[in-house]
Amino acid sequence: MILIIANILSFIGNTLFTLSSLFKSKRNILLLQSANHILAVISEIMTAAYSGMVQEAVSLIRNIIFLFAKAKNKMVELIITLTGVVIAVTVGIIINVLLSGNVWYGYLPIGGTIVYSTFVILAFMLNVSELKGEALIKIGLALNSILWGTYGLFVELYPILIFNGITLILCILSLIRIKIIKNKINENSEE
Repeated sequence: MILIIANILSFIGNTLFTLSSLFKSKRNILLLQSANHILAVISEIMTAAYSGMVQEAVSLIRNIIFLFAKAKNKMVELIITLTGVVIAVTVGIIINVLLSGNVWYGYLPIGGTIVYSTFVILAFMLNVSELKGEALIKIGLALNSILWGTYGLFVELYPILIFNGITLILCILSLIRIKIIKNKINENSEE
């Protein structure tokens, strides 16, 4: 019964996270994603998926900071993000070792945090075109989806697997679209 309730909460949370992509307001996006993080923390505690729970809890704290922080400074946002990544990775590893018996799949969401954060930071900090920045984010998100989806399978939170599978497919389609646009730009510049 606990596993069923955990999967229902995970499904609702992942649905809210997915719906956040339909909004333009940063505040609405962060609110929906924060609701997901709360439900994810609860469902992951219920299934003893502790390293994933840590990643979700740190993401929730980061979102709350971004909701109430008035600073529009990219350097401040970068420092907050990097601090969150360091905390999530460090605490995630410690929790995986102490509470989960150091299971190998406990490192999947930790790896997802590292990979996705790295690609997002590169996209925003490097002086690249909007198209290349989007490609970097989509690659990071695709890799993150593979790691989190696999984790969802092992901790029996199937909505994590399903929604990350959908995200992976959408990322691949986006990367194909980016490649087509890039090819058209190159063709036009050769003429």
